[in-house]
Amino acid sequence: MTDPLQQALPVSTLVLGACGGAGATTTTLGLANTEAARGGAVVAVDATPAGGDVAERGADAVLSVSGLEQLVAAGPVADDVFDEYCSRTSAGTRILNRIGNQTAADREFHTLTVALRARRVSAVHDLGHRLRAAYLAPLLATPSPIVLVVPCRADAFNRLRSALQSIGDTLGEPGLARTVVTVSNQDSTGWQVDLDLLREYLGGQVWGVETIPYDEHLGMGIVIEHGKLAPETRAAYQRVAAAATAVAEGRKERV
Repeated sequence: MTDPLQQALPVSTLVLGACGGAGATTTTLGLANTEAARGGAVVAVDATPAGGDVAERGADAVLSVSGLEQLVAAGPVADDVFDEYCSRTSAGTRILNRIGNQTAADREFHTLTVALRARRVSAVHDLGHRLRAAYLAPLLATPSPIVLVVPCRADAFNRLRSALQSIGDTLGEPGLARTVVTVSNQDSTGWQVDLDLLREYLGGQVWGVETIPYDEHLGMGIVIEHGKLAPETRAAYQRVAAAATAVAEGRKERV
């Protein structure tokens, strides 16, 4: 039987924060670097409306001054141009950031999706904390797994309800059924919320619940180097990646 932690990420994974500061960007990088570290071709994509900081947070090898907007402006993307516009991590992930000179449009993500599929490249999209924007239509048109990240705080858990409602309103029950709620602990003193109660509450609503432990390297706010994460953190990203793969394959059993 194949080890689920060694399975590749699906073609597209959508990472959504339940609120601002949830950890969607670090989770995007963690999932992408997990795939790249085991030899997969993967791109972390900034899918926020006006530009986030996925490249600034994760490009510890090469930081490109170009952005997604310029890459897709001329239509179909040539191989040399694609590589030129990407930032890179030391784990091997390519990053397509937005420089923020224009608001995201659906045509950009349609062009990018075609380019990634032609190259057989997996993508992990950082959506920030908004799902209903019209420009996301090309990403929501396929049954991609959704990783919904929520920080381990009582107030954030309260906001989780509205995030789940947004998924349900936009994608219906099938969208919720392919959602992996991922609790990110940002408190060095330990887990401050009863996760068993959360699992009980969400039972039957979402695919499953995963956790990412506090990591001192992530908490420092510096450029993330995948190799400097604690082994427990890397293992957590592997579990979330395996869950996303299971969702994409239509498997309902736990991995």
